[in-house]
Amino acid sequence: DWAPYFSELARLTLEGAKDNDKVVLSHATYKNEMRDHVIKKLIEGGASEDKITIIQLTIDPKVKARGLYHRTARQAEQSGMTMTECCKASLEFEGEMTEEKFIDIVLGLEAEQPEDFFEVHPKAIMVDISGRDVTHFDNVDKALGLTRSTELSYESICAKVKPIDEARDKIVMESGFMEAIAEIAARAEAEAGQHSSLAIEEEGEDEKKVEEMKKRRSTIVQFEVSMRGMSSRSLSLRDTSEGVEARRKSLITTGKIFEE
Repeated sequence: DWAPYFSELARLTLEGAKDNDKVVLSHATYKNEMRDHVIKKLIEGGASEDKITIIQLTIDPKVKARGLYHRTARQAEQSGMTMTECCKASLEFEGEMTEEKFIDIVLGLEAEQPEDFFEVHPKAIMVDISGRDVTHFDNVDKALGLTRSTELSYESICAKVKPIDEARDKIVMESGFMEAIAEIAARAEAEAGQHSSLAIEEEGEDEKKVEEMKKRRSTIVQFEVSMRGMSSRSLSLRDTSEGVEARRKSLITTGKIFEE
């Protein structure tokens, strides 16, 4: 049931509006019924419908895949893994993972998604953010009716935003959100009589080692969810072939991939 989660997003937005004239709620919401639920809750909470602006971002798939490569590489490093190790725990491929190889794989996976994976909201202003330059900000500012100071260059904005983005990644990992997803997936697979590579045997293990295993597992799960789209189907779409399952289990348990 997704409704309580999106009701909470609306509540937090309304809380933010108590101290700020403008509040931006940024979220990868792919179904219109979820977006409409948030809007309904905002209005019920006192927001004026004519003050609510819906912006839907679009991006060139190749540009998005390239950005995901660098983000995943950073997250893998933060968990003590290489990019190749992280990817081999989820994908079948030969050799080392390169940027171009990663892009080709992600584009192939996206091609398997239904065309209406991210529904277009009828009231949304569509904004393209494919340009990795100042046009990215120009397009968003135009949609929101904002005037940016001429003193704010693209480089200065990036210098402020990138550390925030990296800190957000850390907060997500520390919040236990990805860990909860991994636990739910492992439990569901066990209940279905499947041997889950996401399962962690904690009994008799050192507490620090267990935490390290969970951190690696969370990073792998976050990568798989990001790679296949933020949906409930993400983990069910992951590669469960024998080789990938064995590598995933090895990396989670030992921090290294051991192949015969």
